[in-house]
Amino acid sequence: MEGVGGGGFPAVGGEGGEYEAEVHLVDDPVWAGATIEAVVTAVMRDEDLSVVFVADDITMKSARHALLALDPFHEDEDLDPMYYQELIDSPPAREFRTTPAAVHDVHANLSIGNMDFREFATDAPADPEGILRPVSFRQ
Repeated sequence: MEGVGGGGFPAVGGEGGEYEAEVHLVDDPVWAGATIEAVVTAVMRDEDLSVVFVADDITMKSARHALLALDPFHEDEDLDPMYYQELIDSPPAREFRTTPAAVHDVHANLSIGNMDFREFATDAPADPEGILRPVSFRQ
């Protein structure tokens, strides 16, 4: 897909287009006000999907236009408490906010398995505004 820039959002594919991102843009008013659960349920059928970015009301009203990043994976099976009690008691974060400039880094690293969703979700709250930023912008 060709890079989609403008409106302060970076082109899809990163700087210089070194990575061609597989993206699906959905711009449909039927999704206005959809819950996180509804969005994740709708995309769970796509096993190649590594992350979902949502431009919700918070995104549109904030100065940084921080997108909501959602983890599309869900453990379908019941976890055995004998082996997974810690995970049952403290499930990993399934969402975080990210600046549009960091979207490429998140998508690329998740797509190639270089990082997992939990790593990004842990980094975002470390920012004073709770927003993941590109590495070059972190203080």
